[in-house]
Amino acid sequence: MRYPILALLILASTCVAWGAGLTVEPETILPAAEQSGIQATPALAFGDKLYLAAWREGWPGKGGKARIFAARIFTAGKILDARPIAVAPAGQGLQERPRVAFGGGVFLLVWQDFNGKDCDILAARVGLDGKLRDSRPLPVAVGPRTQALPDVASNGRSFLVVWQGLVSDETSYRGFAAAVTADGKVGAPIETGATPQPKIAWNGNSYLVACGGAGFWSGEVRGILLGADGRPAGKPTPLLGGTKAANFSISAVPGKGWLVVSHRSAPDPWGWGGPGAMRAAFVNLQGKPENSTREESPQSRLPNWLDVGREKTKTSTWPWGYSASAWDGKQSVVVWQRYHLAGEKMTNLVNCDLIAARVDGFKSLDPDGVPVAASDAEETRPALASDGAGRLLCVYEKHAQDGVAAIAMRAMLTP
Repeated sequence: MRYPILALLILASTCVAWGAGLTVEPETILPAAEQSGIQATPALAFGDKLYLAAWREGWPGKGGKARIFAARIFTAGKILDARPIAVAPAGQGLQERPRVAFGGGVFLLVWQDFNGKDCDILAARVGLDGKLRDSRPLPVAVGPRTQALPDVASNGRSFLVVWQGLVSDETSYRGFAAAVTADGKVGAPIETGATPQPKIAWNGNSYLVACGGAGFWSGEVRGILLGADGRPAGKPTPLLGGTKAANFSISAVPGKGWLVVSHRSAPDPWGWGGPGAMRAAFVNLQGKPENSTREESPQSRLPNWLDVGREKTKTSTWPWGYSASAWDGKQSVVVWQRYHLAGEKMTNLVNCDLIAARVDGFKSLDPDGVPVAASDAEETRPALASDGAGRLLCVYEKHAQDGVAAIAMRAMLTP
């Protein structure tokens, strides 16, 4: 039953969208390994004329058998692996939340693996030929208690993996990092001070790890510079404030710094959370934000607000949730989620679309945004990578109305 439904989705999404300097090409559905109808949490990296997309396939809950799969994609958008690459053996554990980076001639995939008691961080190397370099996954963090939510970046030669973990009988997570060489040697874990939900990017000079947390009323995204071994240089610095749930993304601005993107607040019946917005912060080489990020105006679009949605009408929209960004060789490109609002008080998030914009520093060059995926299906969780020469690839979850979830992709071009 899956293929006719997906075929209709593809036919409905073959138009090409244009924005001021940003072109979005037709949609392609990536192949599934097991036809479970449950594909999710895509990740993406570029290396040496190839992209590697990774995702989770199968049910990740109790009794599930979720596994991580991957596929190579040429820059022109041709999928090289008709049958996806099984990254880890079946029965290894319940595998989820993949992340991927390229360095030293190989891709390194990391994921959290539920062993029946708690989660570990495992990794596997995939060559440009699509072959696994490791017969068994690399044990990045397999100690007692849970290690979860990994991310990975590369300095071009080796990798740095970050995650959050529990220590002893503590109930609060700590942030950790471990170096992994291109030939598969895993370094000792080092505490970074970046927690929860750490994400990492290399900008050609150093690593920046960002972390986000939220209380009931407010939260923030913080960042800290790391050495090649994961050793922190100081304490976390606030990068973006004024968000109730710090769901954010980070990417490099080579030689200059990093771009951090986060939403602001979800809609609520009383309006206490402020406006919906997707916001950007440019972080310099010293790990400090260069735009004013603490000021949050409910009435106007600030220079670092990429999207503020629309007023509460029948066509109301609300930017909220996941985002992704990448450097195209001239500027950053950001893709984010934009929901429509429904319900009696127009506070229900429905029918999520994906919107893109080019960003100079922290200012949008496409203030109205360019639709990347805006069908009747739900398009969520974008991942973005670039060849550094004006061509990007966006992969994302596509949820049909019958519940089938697939991984889709679109190429994007900038002049």
